Amino acid sequence: MNHLFRAKRMGYEEERDGIYFDANDYSLEEATAQFKPFQGISQKGFPYTGYEYGGVKYHDFQYLGEFPENEMPRNDDEYIEFLLKRNKRQ
Repeated sequence: MNHLFRAKRMGYEEERDGIYFDANDYSLEEATAQFKPFQGISQKGFPYTGYEYGGVKYHDFQYLGEFPENEMPRNDDEYIEFLLKRNKRQ
């Protein structure tokens, strides 16, 4: 099982990264703590909090859930499909 996060890269493009952590090695809290907060000032002079992971800076990140290795979604469509399947099983 893996904890899956989606993080939006700094910049004006809508580029997002999927980042996962092995649930056998990281609790949800430990995985979340890997995103280190930093303070910045926007080009217009507004303060903000961003997050850094693996040398990459992100605007924000969100936890998508815990996924089996063979069912890890690779894009938004696969994520939605997984959620629909999960809800049908319940």
